[in-house]
Amino acid sequence: MRPIVLILVAVALGIAGLTAVLMNRLLSVPPAPSQISQPIAAPSTEDILVASGAIRPGTPVAAADLHYEAWPSAALESRFIRRGSGDDPKTGFVGTVARRPLAAGEPMTADAVFRQDEAGLLAAMLSPGMRAVAIPVTATSGVAGFILPHDHVDVLLNQDVNAAVGQGGSSHALAGGLARFSSEAVLTDLRVLAVDDKLTKQDGAPNMTGRTVTLEVTPKDAEVLLLAGKMGELTLALRSVAAGEYAAPSGSYTSDVEVSRALQAQFGGPATTPASMPSARMVRVNRGGATSSQSFAN
Repeated sequence: MRPIVLILVAVALGIAGLTAVLMNRLLSVPPAPSQISQPIAAPSTEDILVASGAIRPGTPVAAADLHYEAWPSAALESRFIRRGSGDDPKTGFVGTVARRPLAAGEPMTADAVFRQDEAGLLAAMLSPGMRAVAIPVTATSGVAGFILPHDHVDVLLNQDVNAAVGQGGSSHALAGGLARFSSEAVLTDLRVLAVDDKLTKQDGAPNMTGRTVTLEVTPKDAEVLLLAGKMGELTLALRSVAAGEYAAPSGSYTSDVEVSRALQAQFGGPATTPASMPSARMVRVNRGGATSSQSFAN
């Protein structure tokens, strides 16, 4: 055999051997570990007692009104009622009376209900430190019956200031730009507890026309409310439930001179009634048939 052939055979065998070694190494490399997603652990939960449906204030709570629902442990509050391994706490709520409106799914708490043998119904619904005072209303002063329990209202006082200060039928302006009448909000943002003897709105009724409205007030506001009723006519103004409620300037009022252009002409122009306005007395001056008005500080 010729030498060149032997050389070519040897080279071919060497290349084949090298290829076999490389392929063996390639096939023997272990595969990269696959990215196995770890299962996400479910959050820890506990069963708490909640309202099965809406419960109106003053309504006795039945067993069907309550059930247990799983809540995340991280969102639990100490006042929530948990289901334990001993006695069922649900039985302690059956037969109690709702102190305030309860929404469906709302967690039950000890202060949301009361027992009828502990206090009267209305007394149990009062917030701590508050008082209940009833005032008479008409269809006009009570917003045509559209003021309902748990709404919030302002109390407006309309009074004859001339009579209050003993001016009788005097025609000159009083201090602060008044001729005779004024209107002001004496109390604001009061919670309505009841209309007549009803603590809740009747199903399907759009309004509740009554002759009295019971309001929740502080002890001082109770005195203000009763005294204002002696001073003049009280009217309730229904407040919106929307956020961003308008707040009237503190100490403001509206006078008859501010409302009536005729009185403005009589007493010398439009009046302003901020609380800081200095007291003044208006005097009409007649010079040869020409009348004018001048004000003098008291």
